[in-house]
Amino acid sequence: MDAINFYQISIFLLQGLIVASLILLLFRLRTTMGMGLLFASMGLFQFIQVFFASTLYFEVSETLVVSPGSSVLFAGTLFAVLLTYIKEDAVTTRRLIYALVIANLVLCFLLLSFRLNIEGAYSYNPFDVSTEFFYTNVFVLFVGTGILFIDSILIIFIFEFISKHISKLFFRILITMTIVLSFDAIFFTIGSFWFFEDIERILYSGLVSKVFMGIFYTIIFTIYLKYFEKETFKSNHHSFKDIYHSLTYKQKFEVAEKAIQLTESRYHTLTNLVPVGIFMTKANGKTTFVNPQWCRISGISQEEALNDGWLSAVHPDDRKKLKKGWYDASGNSEGSDAEYRFQKTDGSITWVLGQAIPEYNDKQEVIGYVGTITEITEIKLYEIELNKLKDKAEESDRLKSAFLANMSHEIRTPMNGILGLAELLKEPKLSGDEQQLYLNLIKESGARMLNIIKDIIDISRIEANQVKVYEDEVDINKETEYLLHFFKPETDKKNIKLILDNGLKNSEAIIKTDKEKFNAVLTNLVKNAIKYTNKGKIEFGYKLKGDFLKFYVKDTGIGIPKNRQQAIFDRFVQADLEDRYALEGAGIGLSIAKAYVEMLQGEIWLESKKDKGSTFYFTMPYIQ
Repeated sequence: MDAINFYQISIFLLQGLIVASLILLLFRLRTTMGMGLLFASMGLFQFIQVFFASTLYFEVSETLVVSPGSSVLFAGTLFAVLLTYIKEDAVTTRRLIYALVIANLVLCFLLLSFRLNIEGAYSYNPFDVSTEFFYTNVFVLFVGTGILFIDSILIIFIFEFISKHISKLFFRILITMTIVLSFDAIFFTIGSFWFFEDIERILYSGLVSKVFMGIFYTIIFTIYLKYFEKETFKSNHHSFKDIYHSLTYKQKFEVAEKAIQLTESRYHTLTNLVPVGIFMTKANGKTTFVNPQWCRISGISQEEALNDGWLSAVHPDDRKKLKKGWYDASGNSEGSDAEYRFQKTDGSITWVLGQAIPEYNDKQEVIGYVGTITEITEIKLYEIELNKLKDKAEESDRLKSAFLANMSHEIRTPMNGILGLAELLKEPKLSGDEQQLYLNLIKESGARMLNIIKDIIDISRIEANQVKVYEDEVDINKETEYLLHFFKPETDKKNIKLILDNGLKNSEAIIKTDKEKFNAVLTNLVKNAIKYTNKGKIEFGYKLKGDFLKFYVKDTGIGIPKNRQQAIFDRFVQADLEDRYALEGAGIGLSIAKAYVEMLQGEIWLESKKDKGSTFYFTMPYIQ
């Protein structure tokens, strides 16, 4: 293996580091001092490399000879061309290439003229300076100049081509410069040293040294572009004339087309960032573009939304009206706005506000539409809920008005009875039985009015959140038996059977609850059953179901229509029933019962069929 002169290699690397640092420093100063310094330095490099490339070669090993001018300076010059193209533009790159070529040509002609001057006359040389430089082979310099121009062209086109396929900056620069420097080594050697006996050694040396310096420069220039001046290269030129001559009409058209594509690319990037859905259509209303946010809101992909595909995501109830409105507006070249719903595949509903305006060309002709959709689901849900509350408030006002009208009747009827019977008692000729009858009627009317007033007070306290729960030990068997005996005379009078079914032994029937509220609930349900039952039977009682007691009151009365079974527990609802159901009472007993059951941590519901009877259930925690 050849002995390698590492000292000489280190000198070359130091020279390369100096050259690269100088190029990068001058390039860095271009923003404040312009490109003139870099151009002047490249011209100086040409002066030095012209001399070195054709005169001085240093032996690195038995098979390798290296020219610092060709491998260090010339390679650095080509890297300067590439750096200018990456960070500047084609015009500046063209100027640099022309400057380098002209500098080389000027040096060639100057050397030729000075050599003719030296050879044709006696020269006075007081300092004894060597004149060997002027005997440089001018033919070699002309060959090098031509290859420099070709190298510069190759740098641009190879870098353009590689940039389309490779994203890593280091590999783009390395591959480009390896190809260009290899081309230079081959053709410069063949064109300049074709008559040398050891041309193979020169060719081999040129290839190895230039590729080696290409790798070295690639590392330095990549570090600079990544950390000191980040690379922002974009492919702009694809032909010789794009870089070195004025653009043809066709090329101008291509540049304009690329500018449009760039504008559209930036527009699409912007639409990807905005928080609203954006869509674009043709003049006929057919969709051509939707952004990702539009897809998220609608639940379908961009491909599915094109043309009229977006209509498949619209709620079926809104689709026909929306389609007609949209195509009517686009047919009249007008903007449009509409509220509608998207129905996703999982069944969820999304409300949107859609708006679109026409786009015009320079002749004020509509060329399409641009629109947005904004999700308004929360607003619509709030609006719907607000309307429900409004309807409920209006319903409540109506029921309260009906309640007041009912109350005026319910209070006035027993009051009139009391006043009328009191007048009859003044008659001196009344028998004892008549007096007793009148007194019993007055007592019944007073009790009726007292119950109404009590219910009004109870419901008022419940609505004002002034009712509290007081727990105590309650014997539920004792309480149910008391109600059985209390209501038995009344059911006997109506010829109705009253049956009690307790589900626990007396020793197990003592629980902790609010006695007053428990009695109020059960009393209201039994009273209700008696009121609306004219024949048959009424059964009430309870069963133990896990941790809860399940109470029931079952009757064979008139029943409750299905459409009224939920409303029956609302305030004052009895006043809103049909006349045949609206018997005496304020219509608030069940609402009081529901409120009390919920206070006792239970639930209340019913099962009923019209004209077949009803069964009311309620639960209470079984706590001993």
